[in-house]
Amino acid sequence: MKNLWAMSIAAIVLLLSLSAQAQTALGNGITGIKKIILTNDAGQNLIEFISTAPLEDIHGTATGISGTIHLNSDHLEKTTGHIRVEVRSMETGITKRDRHLYSDEWLDAEKYPTIDFQLRKLEQIKILEQTPQKVVFQGYAVGDFSLHGVTREMKIPFKMTYLKESPETRKRTSGDLVLIEGEFDVSLKDFNIKGRRGIIGKRVGESIHIKARFFGATR
Repeated sequence: MKNLWAMSIAAIVLLLSLSAQAQTALGNGITGIKKIILTNDAGQNLIEFISTAPLEDIHGTATGISGTIHLNSDHLEKTTGHIRVEVRSMETGITKRDRHLYSDEWLDAEKYPTIDFQLRKLEQIKILEQTPQKVVFQGYAVGDFSLHGVTREMKIPFKMTYLKESPETRKRTSGDLVLIEGEFDVSLKDFNIKGRRGIIGKRVGESIHIKARFFGATR
């Protein structure tokens, strides 16, 4: 019985070890580290944010987006990078409301001018489509999300479309093209955003839904 128990423990440890070492390649003859720069030349980088509350729904966008992704095409899980959003590029369509958004009661753009995501790795990669010119895959981006002076680890679902350079893609910009899409929620409480007393939960949602669309090209 002791030997059977020891064998079971060893098998579990082995399975966990193999899972931790999961390795997914991009394929299509693409190898090495691909440095991807987010650029509006490839397409409009955009974040949409949606607040849903009983008294009001707020829709806004942010366009001040920059970033670099180091895509490890041989081992996608080891991909790293950094994405930054300028707080003052966030707009809701009402100037007065935007000023409130930037104020120290809310995001405090003066003290914390950017929102940052430091990508440390990718997990649970699944190849969805592969043709001679294109690879589409999904997974989770794991990293440190910094907002309003608070940093928390987040695991964000995403889909990436990778297009090899061609005469068609060069109509936009040089290099291989990349589209990254993701959706997730941000809890205001988690990032110590309190707003005006009594507003959150009535006119501003306790969590904000984020839709991100980033375009990039290899350089």
